[in-house]
Amino acid sequence: MFELVHVSDFEAEGAFDDTFKGAKGVIYVSTPIILNPDPAKVVEPVIKGTINSLEAVARAGVKRYVLSSSSKAVESTNCNHPHHITSSMFNYEAIREACCEPNLDGNFDGLDRFMEVYSASRAMAELAFWSWVGTNQPPFVAKCVVPDGQFGRALDPENTASTFRMLKGAAEGEWDKVFGQVAYYTDVQDAARLLVAAVAVSSLVNDRIFAYCHNSTWNELRYKIRLISPKREKLVKGEDQAVKGRDLSNVDGLIKRAESILREIGQQGFASEEDILSDFLDCL
Repeated sequence: MFELVHVSDFEAEGAFDDTFKGAKGVIYVSTPIILNPDPAKVVEPVIKGTINSLEAVARAGVKRYVLSSSSKAVESTNCNHPHHITSSMFNYEAIREACCEPNLDGNFDGLDRFMEVYSASRAMAELAFWSWVGTNQPPFVAKCVVPDGQFGRALDPENTASTFRMLKGAAEGEWDKVFGQVAYYTDVQDAARLLVAAVAVSSLVNDRIFAYCHNSTWNELRYKIRLISPKREKLVKGEDQAVKGRDLSNVDGLIKRAESILREIGQQGFASEEDILSDFLDCL
């Protein structure tokens, strides 16, 4: 049975108490997306909602809790620089630049500033999550899934946002709708499976699972869409993105671990690029 419960204010004390009553597991994917150049208006609401959800889970006697975090909690866009990403990395650079340093160029309304503050909020929210778990030693299992780009089949293509909307904008050459670079992406259904596995598989305990798989750029994705669906070539419009470069990070170990979890729940591993982009095209 599906039941929809309205939570009007994530920051209010006891905001989730009624919602979590009777639940055995909670997957918290509702972190607010606030685009504002002022960290004081972004960071605290994101942290408060996360902590409120943890406290409500503890009061409700929930057995397992999964936080859906973000690749921005790990690092900001980092092109043309070979490096390894580990499960213990956090985006301290975004926190420092957003919260501890003045904006020297005075551009408080630029896209880079919005993304800097957003990234800091996601990093600080996940750090607050792990700090709360470590300090309070709750009786429930706490897990975290860290997704990057999410493409594939959308439930409501006309009213979607985030990276799905950006891929559509990239395909159509509408670069004002695309925020930054893509690095890794997975099928949104695989990310959902990892969230469900984290809440359902008893062997998975207190750590991070990375929903990373295919490495690409927006221009490469435009090219692949043309190859996959030549009859719909008109979907790819305009010029390629002027920004060059790609993410050169190594996440092989993180991908292998996530794939092993998907196999444990009956999947072959991550969906292929062709299947992901075909599902994306079928939604349009």
